[in-house]
Amino acid sequence: MATTITPRIVNLNATIVRAPSPSQLQQSGALISEGGTTQTVDTYTYYGSYAEVLAGLSALGNYTELSNMANTFFAQGNAVGLYILELGVQSTADAGVAALSTWITNNQGVFYAYLCPVAWDFTKDEVGSVSITPGGGGSGYTSPPPVTIAPPTSGTTATATSTIVNGAVVFITITDPGLGYTTPPPVTIAPPTSGTTATGTANLASAINVLAEQYSAPTGKTYFFVTSVQADLANYATNKAVIAFTPSPTAVSTEFQAATMFYQWLVNNPGLTNKLAPMSYRYVYGVTPWAASGNSTAINAVLTAYGNLVLTGAEGGISASCLFKGTTMDGEQASWWYGIDWFQIQVKQALAAAIINGSNSNPPLLYDQHGINTLQAVAQQVANSAVKFGCALSATVSATAFTDYTTANPLDYNAGIYNGLSATVVGQNGFLEINFSLEAIQFVI
Repeated sequence: MATTITPRIVNLNATIVRAPSPSQLQQSGALISEGGTTQTVDTYTYYGSYAEVLAGLSALGNYTELSNMANTFFAQGNAVGLYILELGVQSTADAGVAALSTWITNNQGVFYAYLCPVAWDFTKDEVGSVSITPGGGGSGYTSPPPVTIAPPTSGTTATATSTIVNGAVVFITITDPGLGYTTPPPVTIAPPTSGTTATGTANLASAINVLAEQYSAPTGKTYFFVTSVQADLANYATNKAVIAFTPSPTAVSTEFQAATMFYQWLVNNPGLTNKLAPMSYRYVYGVTPWAASGNSTAINAVLTAYGNLVLTGAEGGISASCLFKGTTMDGEQASWWYGIDWFQIQVKQALAAAIINGSNSNPPLLYDQHGINTLQAVAQQVANSAVKFGCALSATVSATAFTDYTTANPLDYNAGIYNGLSATVVGQNGFLEINFSLEAIQFVI
């Protein structure tokens, strides 16, 4: 058999590395429908215009509210669309919140934010938490004691479990918040075989606050936009996952003012040419601002409680309506959390892409010092982008050396696990208030 000799001198073996496309999670948000659309229950549909939303509405549930939500949303612009999540007709606000909770549990990471029905701003009627009485953790416990929460006069009884450390009860976990409480119920913690009995106090919360509390950690990356009256803002105190909005007293019935901030939240798309701007003082359209005259006490009360509202830019000689002051219910600037979330979302995707591509490259990405250096560099590149895009003031990624980590964690090395990457990210804020000092001096002649 003859041998064929080609004139080729160099053979090039090319490996295609696919860079990750930016995650669009932060541009995805859903209006909550309770039977207001023709969609199948537990499904969601994308709408790019107000006309499309109108065509998809039913004559049931909160369809009028959905129309107002979408009308106000698209009055802000059409740079981003929205989804409507259909939960079906609900008998009560609590039932609607429970349906959303179940849906999110079964569909993790689908939406970054939810615009909730007004009716969900409910009074505190569930047990949101149990606080251990100061100095009341007890002693002598050898196993977590049962926790009993008294029932309401009507409704369902809350349940909880306990956690002990060094013989003392240090934490109570609510397993079922119950329903129908009008006052905080008594809490009984079983005594130890020998020692002192722990004591605790129940704290009531609204149903939507109980749901949002599950996402209030720095890694939550899920937000709930609620329309709240001034008196109810305290229900959401310290909850980072809630963005509360108090409408103007003179707003017309077709306005859904929380949709203005909802649009501004989703339209963010940080990049070199469109850095992340503060949420505070952004222009909004098609809504009636609060009248400053005669409302200063109420306005200050809302803002002091970290609620949001619409005012004019009259102080700056600007007639347009603006968002005041763009905060989450923990008191942070909302854009601060958005930037932190941006880094978390993008770095996770970039590292996953690097590991997958590393198994399809030549040379491959291996679990050694070079591999760690490679992943650290990938993460630092995302951190640098976070700073350039206005999502962070500074961001530094660190990595534990291969020898140090594997010596301390030999089982991790055998399993291919590396938990040695960490980042220090300083969030970016905008100006909310300026104090200007003026000293007037009269010269004596």
